[in-house]
Amino acid sequence: MAVLRYSSLILAGLLVVGAQAAVGQSQASLTAEKNRLARMEQSQENRQVEIEDIENELLSYDYKLERAKESLDKARRKYEVSRRELQQAKRDHQLNTSSDTERQLRKAEHGFAMAERGVDSRTRRVEFLQSNYDELNGQLQEIRDGVTAGDRRIAQQKEKIENLVAALLAKAEKERRDAAVAKAAAPVSKPEVPAPSVAEASSSIAQESSVEAEVEPLREVDPELLDYVRRERERLEKLLADGDEGKHTFRYLELKPTRGESIPFEFLGHNQYRLVAPVEAGRQTYEINTWKFRRTIPADDAGVPYVFIFDARRLSRPRLVMYPEYALKSVEADAR
Repeated sequence: MAVLRYSSLILAGLLVVGAQAAVGQSQASLTAEKNRLARMEQSQENRQVEIEDIENELLSYDYKLERAKESLDKARRKYEVSRRELQQAKRDHQLNTSSDTERQLRKAEHGFAMAERGVDSRTRRVEFLQSNYDELNGQLQEIRDGVTAGDRRIAQQKEKIENLVAALLAKAEKERRDAAVAKAAAPVSKPEVPAPSVAEASSSIAQESSVEAEVEPLREVDPELLDYVRRERERLEKLLADGDEGKHTFRYLELKPTRGESIPFEFLGHNQYRLVAPVEAGRQTYEINTWKFRRTIPADDAGVPYVFIFDARRLSRPRLVMYPEYALKSVEADAR
């Protein structure tokens, strides 16, 4: 009977340890799901940054298109005037052929040819600008559709996390009640025969768990994040391809994180500024001179160096591009 009692105690101890391990796994799952939610929110913020870039480009194209269409209208009016002048010069030359009418005809023909070329070149420019404008609008709509789909995924992820939390709370409450029942039913007398140590069994399981915990999992890089970094890298390379840095817009430009000292940006050219700095997890507010930007940093990126690109081409609406340095390194490795 004593041996059976000891075996029951050992089994109870192992069950407690197993329950603790299960709770630990559940908490790890919850942490992973919360981190996945932060990644989704970060992707949404990146999409908003891309939307800002396209909207800035569209504003520029609005102005260019307006000017190009005005120039085309002016060229068409000039073309119509030169066409009438050519017709008149032809009639005059037919009615009264002379060196003067011939000279006027040659002049009218030259003016008409120039006006015709002017209309053709301006028409091509309007078509080129309109094509780019329509392409940008298509990209904008595609990203906005991505934002809508991302909002749905975020809502589903939040619901999943709420269900996990509810399950953890229910499990904890059940274990509390089971522990209370087990404590009330525990024998008062001490066993006569020495029992195998529950602590030793618990220690063995804990050591196994510790060994597993020491094995650091490989970092999983979000494919959406890699695509975003790839697009921003290409945008920056294309912008800086001519090698002409241009003038500095700022005498100084600094990043002030939520906590810590300010960090100066490096000027790249074409109103692009860059720095690399470690980040803190959670909702962060980054202040750049007088501008403020709010960003979400996933928990597993705490302390990770991030690349900050400040796009100051349009000061009325500057952009802050952010991504982990490890994502940039992964993109660069793929490009080799």
